Amino acid sequence: MRAHLRFLILDGFDPDTGELALRVAFQSGPEPGLDLIRLRLHLGRAGNALEPLSRQLRTHVQMPVPPLWEHGLRTVIHAIEEELAGPEGRNPLRYLWVKTQLLHPAEAARSTPNHPVARQVEILRDWANRLDQEGQALRAAEVLDRLLLLAPRDVASLAYLAGFFRAQGMAEEMAAVAERWTRAEPGRMEAHLRQGEALLRLGRAPEARAAFEAVLKAQPVHLLAHLGMAQALGLLGGNPFPHLDAAQELDPAATASVLRETFDYRLLTPPAGDRVHTLEALPPLLGVSGAEVQDYLQFLGLPLTGPDGTVREAELARWTGVMNRYALLPGGLNWSAPTPRRLPDLV
Repeated sequence: MRAHLRFLILDGFDPDTGELALRVAFQSGPEPGLDLIRLRLHLGRAGNALEPLSRQLRTHVQMPVPPLWEHGLRTVIHAIEEELAGPEGRNPLRYLWVKTQLLHPAEAARSTPNHPVARQVEILRDWANRLDQEGQALRAAEVLDRLLLLAPRDVASLAYLAGFFRAQGMAEEMAAVAERWTRAEPGRMEAHLRQGEALLRLGRAPEARAAFEAVLKAQPVHLLAHLGMAQALGLLGGNPFPHLDAAQELDPAATASVLRETFDYRLLTPPAGDRVHTLEALPPLLGVSGAEVQDYLQFLGLPLTGPDGTVREAELARWTGVMNRYALLPGGLNWSAPTPRRLPDLV
């Protein structure tokens, strides 16, 4: 199968160096993935500014520069040169629009140059939808990020990016997008949930608590908000059980799954002078085997945060309290706060 061109996207212009960065996406075979060619065009020099692009296309896809790309790039270059001639020509902020330009190799209606801003937004949205349907989530997210330069409060794009960053484990980016989403759509509960979740991942529990509070004020029986609030309170050393109890009533299976698999039993600020227990001390303390303790550490979230691989007593108390309260283990544990640290021997 012969390679074919998909799109050309501009990555920006540096007024100090005169470099116009771009990427060409093409498909080299029947597989759905895209190959990329990255290059820079040098403006203000003698000769044909598009020659590096022409050379790369001849090398990689054995094709000339499509006429629509040549026309679109020359339009962009002309606009840049007009900006450079102005009094603020060296201000990089004047060239952010360059990153919103995307060219289809054959269809002017799917290329952004020479269209008003509103139409450019719809063109970029169409590209993002198509790429997402093809399984190209990263490319779709990139296009939507460019779309937000034109429409900063586009809630559909903000929602997609929040979900994308969540799936990629990119907590800082998710928090930033979710914050923009809540400002653009204050009544959207999902936006506050994504913001709270991102803030939890970043260890910003007080801010996460405020995000979940916003949800619970509007929807007092929201399962995920109760679980998020319980997590935020737990990290802060507060009492998570009222919210865990509420979540348990709403959906016992989902609550048990979270408590077994993803709940964080750490305390961000452990109590001063908190005792610690070695792993060897846990089996008799809990009435289980050493192998079971290893399972708890690996699969059930028992935190190992003390010095030299020890378990902090405050965190152990929280963890065992949850395990027993919600019957998450086949049998109850012998030790649970606020019972004594060691059960008396029966003689």
